[in-house]
Amino acid sequence: MEDAVRAAAAADRSATGEPRGAAARFPSVAPTVRDRASALLGRIGPLVWLYALVPVPLLTDWIENGLLPDSPGGWLTEVCGGLVITALVWRVRRDRRALEALARSDGLTGLLNRRSFEATLDAECTRARRTRQPLCVVYLDIDKFKGINDRFGHGAGDQVLRQLTAGIRATIRASVDAGFRLGGDEFALLLPSTTKAQAETIVARLRSFCAVHDPRWAVGAFDFSAGVAELEPDDTVAGLMTRSDAAMYREKNSRRP
Repeated sequence: MEDAVRAAAAADRSATGEPRGAAARFPSVAPTVRDRASALLGRIGPLVWLYALVPVPLLTDWIENGLLPDSPGGWLTEVCGGLVITALVWRVRRDRRALEALARSDGLTGLLNRRSFEATLDAECTRARRTRQPLCVVYLDIDKFKGINDRFGHGAGDQVLRQLTAGIRATIRASVDAGFRLGGDEFALLLPSTTKAQAETIVARLRSFCAVHDPRWAVGAFDFSAGVAELEPDDTVAGLMTRSDAAMYREKNSRRP
């Protein structure tokens, strides 16, 4: 079975123009100053300015009395107050990050959700035009997902979603590409600096990964349809999504008996 899967993957590589045994080659991703600044702000996180409140008690005493604490007990009081404020600020920032992560993520698979996809797609389209790098969107839809739930139960359906998620994470480039669950059995991949031929290779690898790790994917009991669209010079975000959605339905219809 694994030999058949490898042969299918080799055929997919040949169809997309990739030499046999060669890894997909992606254009280099050179971050701009704006990209570096955005990444730095992302690492620092929100509400970092709240740490400016730490010296407020000390400054208040100095403004009121015109003097800094003149005894160990006074300094101990100021330090303890600063530590309490620091702990409260840290907890507020931690809770905010947790809430933001919940708002951006899908609870079942852990992938980013549709809201995150729409925001990220808009930003990546802007960056692709600015840097003149290719950008691909892949729309994925699990075939006959309702039948899977009806035949095997909703627990099995959830497992299929998790299996596809594991395949997505193993196939795409970490910290460059992104996978999303748009809802139900619909997924999307966002692939910066990737041509359509390279995106089709990634889809073939994703299908091979699922087939190797669960024989039901290899025999067609579980499968997915994929639509690939590459950003064009006059594309809009909505137009790019419409083309990838249409490509997915064309593949789904072509694979039906």
